[in-house]
Amino acid sequence: DSIGGKIKLPRSLKQRLDARLIRLIVGKPSDYGLPEPSYRMYESHPVINSLVLHHLGHGDITPHGDIVGVVGDTVTFADGQSRVYDLVLMATGYKLDYPFIDAGELNWHNADAPQLYLNVFHPQHRNLFMMGMVEAAGLGWEGRNEQAEMVALYIKARENNHPVAEALEQKATAEAGQTLDGGFDYLKLERMAYYVHKDSYRKAVNAHIADLKQGV
Repeated sequence: DSIGGKIKLPRSLKQRLDARLIRLIVGKPSDYGLPEPSYRMYESHPVINSLVLHHLGHGDITPHGDIVGVVGDTVTFADGQSRVYDLVLMATGYKLDYPFIDAGELNWHNADAPQLYLNVFHPQHRNLFMMGMVEAAGLGWEGRNEQAEMVALYIKARENNHPVAEALEQKATAEAGQTLDGGFDYLKLERMAYYVHKDSYRKAVNAHIADLKQGV
């Protein structure tokens, strides 16, 4: 965030300025033997790990291109080179999997993630909530804590038959699966299917928290 988030820049300007700032401080990926990204800043989840760049820069890690084949312990890369390795580690991130419940019950049909409102509320089932299925740069535990508070307040408001609970239910039905991307054009990848723009997401969650407190 720019100056701790105190200065809000227009999205396109923030993308350009932050990209230049990162290149000035860290350098370009190609400086470390990595491919240049084919997308703009913030259109994919950032890698916040300077140790990888440190070890690349010191020669502790040797980068290679895409893998096109593996036969036994021999790995062949897209540039035609082949090498023998003792271990191939598939460090590809997390995959959503909820084996204890049918995907249909999560409104999960032909999509990379359950289609829920704010990644939490089911469009029909009022007693089914998905907690923690959200990713964003800088959201952290506070954002997930706000999720929990919102759900707890909703349950209480619904028990009290307060209209704020019904209002949230109507919104959940109408807007399930909509992405709060803050105007950024996120990559259409499986790992980005439940990704949100932190400020937009927390603003929406906290607005519901404020409303739901009326029903407690």
